[in-house]
Amino acid sequence: MKYFSAKVFSAFSALVASSLSAHAAFNQVYDGGLSDRNIYRFSATGVRSLFVSGIFADSIVFDTKGNLFVADKEANTIAKVTPAGAITTFATGVSINGLAFDSFGNLFATDNTTNSILKYTPQGVRTTFAAGFNGPIGVAIDRNNNVYVTVTNGGTAGSGSIIKVTPAGAQTAFVASGLYLPQGIAVDNAGNVYEADSGTGRVLKFTVSGNTVTQSPFASSLDGPRSLALDRVGNVYVGEFAGTPVGRITKFTSAGVKSTFASGVTVGGLVLEPPTSELGNISTRASVQTGDRVAIAGFIIRGAQAKHVIVRGLGPTLGRPPFKVPGALQDPTLELHNGTGAVIASNDDWASAANASQIPTNYRPPDSRESAILTTLGSSNYSAILAGKNSTTGIGLAEVYDLDAYSIPVELINVSTRAFVGTNDAVTIGGFISRSGNNVVEVVIRGLGPTLAQPPFNVPGVLADPRLTLADANGNTIATNDNWKDTQESLIQIAGYAPNFDAESAIVAFLPANNYSAILSGNGGTTGIGLVEVYKVLR
Repeated sequence: MKYFSAKVFSAFSALVASSLSAHAAFNQVYDGGLSDRNIYRFSATGVRSLFVSGIFADSIVFDTKGNLFVADKEANTIAKVTPAGAITTFATGVSINGLAFDSFGNLFATDNTTNSILKYTPQGVRTTFAAGFNGPIGVAIDRNNNVYVTVTNGGTAGSGSIIKVTPAGAQTAFVASGLYLPQGIAVDNAGNVYEADSGTGRVLKFTVSGNTVTQSPFASSLDGPRSLALDRVGNVYVGEFAGTPVGRITKFTSAGVKSTFASGVTVGGLVLEPPTSELGNISTRASVQTGDRVAIAGFIIRGAQAKHVIVRGLGPTLGRPPFKVPGALQDPTLELHNGTGAVIASNDDWASAANASQIPTNYRPPDSRESAILTTLGSSNYSAILAGKNSTTGIGLAEVYDLDAYSIPVELINVSTRAFVGTNDAVTIGGFISRSGNNVVEVVIRGLGPTLAQPPFNVPGVLADPRLTLADANGNTIATNDNWKDTQESLIQIAGYAPNFDAESAIVAFLPANNYSAILSGNGGTTGIGLVEVYKVLR
């Protein structure tokens, strides 16, 4: 695009308070104690403490808000335990072996009585997702929401299998046979599947290339491995039953280096608590014009590993129910640039992309004219440019989705959008998700205008007096700001994100897990090119 220059990226890198380095705080390991009727948690050094008592806990899994869901094999229930330790009953009349959540918050459970996989919506509505298994045990879900279940098939040597079930419910044999009393199962961010093969004392790893599944021994000479958990840096935790109620938790690095994490423990299900706080999927709705007035969504990825993202550019969808936005962009195009300004990917119609078939179904744009880029990005800053094909204009939506969720120690720490800020439906709206588990994430939101007119940006027609509004998922106003020094001057300065001009806006907020919108408008109905930014505060 001839109107795009490298100087634009300065506006999106901005002043990040910390270098782009690896960041991964340890998340505690939780163990369901089975007949011990206790659930324990372990520190980074394997020190055990009691979390809650009174549950015959087998499989355990966290939701994104930090609630622990527990398969109670004695009471034939699924229990829900809040971060504070309060226990309630989520489901009754079931005999559950395994639990897992998909990316939509649905809970999947392998039911021993009906030989099926049950699905519970976040509201607790139960349906049968898949049936016809012969002894379903462990369950895991990949980032495309495919469900993997270990099946004992009578429990004889070599009879065990792993069945893969698509989100639509289609079953295929991921591993048709050869397993012996398969128990726990886990899927890493790269799509590799790990299986605790209890009968042979091994953990097997299955890699996928196209339609080929390759098996390799990840760990051997284990004593009754039954449960698995993966952390954010690739370590694998294995619960060994050891043939008695007392067992151990063994830790393996991603390279297979073995160490004892905890011993003399009663091993049930294992799970890692979710990360404490991060920014997730982000989006921006803006008036997409031409030249300097296209919409530019910037974001920063911070961490030691690559992150899988999908960038989307929507337009026609906004003109339809339930949005019914007038003047929607009819044919959006996307370009993805790296920190030097180089184009690293582009797309016009999403289905024309070479990897279109790999885009998860629930992330495919609703209209064929809309755009999508599925890619893997390293630690750096990036910009996605949303424009109209053949210089058409209208209101469009640029989105960046994090497909990795909590799987690896990489996160989005800054998101920003530069666009023409109009009035009414043409204001600029930056949307983002706080993945704060049972904590909060501290953010600074800025609305800039006059800064863009200064070197090195030299953007003409800037928004002279930006105004910010922060709203929650229900549209309720959380905070507003016109001039940043009016209300939170000291907090903004301490965080290190003070705007250059008094007329620019900023808000400091401490946000629990939810969806949020930062709305950038001009004070008194003024218009111009503006920049809305959301920073995660790094302390």
